[in-house]
Amino acid sequence: MNREYKQIIFLRLIYSIFKSFVLIFVNIYLWKTSKDIKSVAIFNSCNYIAAFLSFYIANRIALKNMKINYILSSISFISLFIITAILKENTYHYAPIIGFLGGCGDGMFFFNLNFFQANKLDKEAADKFISILGMVNKASSIITPLISGIVIEKYGFIYMIYTLVILLIIQFINVMFIPSSKIHSLGKLNFKRLKNKDFLKITMTNGILTPYWEFGIISYSIFLFSFSNKEGLTGMLNSGFSLLAILFYYLYIRLTEKVERKNLMFMGSLCLSIAMVFLIKPMFTGFLIYSFMIVIGDSFFSKPLVGIQLYITKKYSETMEDVFDNLILRVFFLTMGRVIFHALMYFFFTGYDSLIFKVLLFYNMLIPYVTYRLGESEV
Repeated sequence: MNREYKQIIFLRLIYSIFKSFVLIFVNIYLWKTSKDIKSVAIFNSCNYIAAFLSFYIANRIALKNMKINYILSSISFISLFIITAILKENTYHYAPIIGFLGGCGDGMFFFNLNFFQANKLDKEAADKFISILGMVNKASSIITPLISGIVIEKYGFIYMIYTLVILLIIQFINVMFIPSSKIHSLGKLNFKRLKNKDFLKITMTNGILTPYWEFGIISYSIFLFSFSNKEGLTGMLNSGFSLLAILFYYLYIRLTEKVERKNLMFMGSLCLSIAMVFLIKPMFTGFLIYSFMIVIGDSFFSKPLVGIQLYITKKYSETMEDVFDNLILRVFFLTMGRVIFHALMYFFFTGYDSLIFKVLLFYNMLIPYVTYRLGESEV
């Protein structure tokens, strides 16, 4: 593993620490202070729309210097946490603003990361690299939820915000020492590229599977908190799930040496589908089984699928501009899937008995296998 790989992995580690906090505790904080799922839906929708727009802007910035994207990403997250610290319990009134800032941080960070993955890794390297990033992400997710939950429960939400601002400043300083680089092509949202049916099938998987994972994010934050009613326990359980995920990521890497990836991914897709059965009647024990199945499905199916999705952006390209066009299409489909999910939650979710909850469960039972079939030819 060369120096560039290590730098990217280290950047992802720092990013994962504060992102895991956002995904779990910012969602919980908004839900607790507003007493409504709508502020959570608004926050996440604005986040993803901003991520798509900033992804495109990041492409333009990268024509000058890609390091600027990392700097602006850090500044966006620092601003998000500072505003949250200032507004405190009134933060939910400004959910669109903090969502927008978080999205800008995401889009600019992931433009650089996706460019590296799509441009410099072949299919096998991408598969391994994505799994390593998954382990790094989960490693940070072990400590962050555990410490965050304890700190929030004992001292309050704001004290954890201060800690994360300090961490982001360290990230900002670290970015300043990354060598400058730039690209020479500008991508655009080019739907004509979808005329290739093989490319279309894989690209569609970005959008249709996204609601599944948005449902998972809400599950690991708000739904889990509704069962435990304690930030400390919520954080502890998320840490446990993350530790388990690392073991399965490692297991997947080892199994690919002896078992066809196709078979492993099929098994993973089945686990994702079966997981939903345990939420038909929501209860704490069922949620634990659901989480275990999700860990297997994520390790054996979702993470390898991401590697394939990124690889085909290069495979179905003739020029670097084509690569960027394909990346922007990928982010567009991801954004549409995410925004549609949160729009449904905003307008229709009233509790576990609401129709939309049951519809999403049924959709999530079917879509992993559908996604597997769409991507099967590229596995």
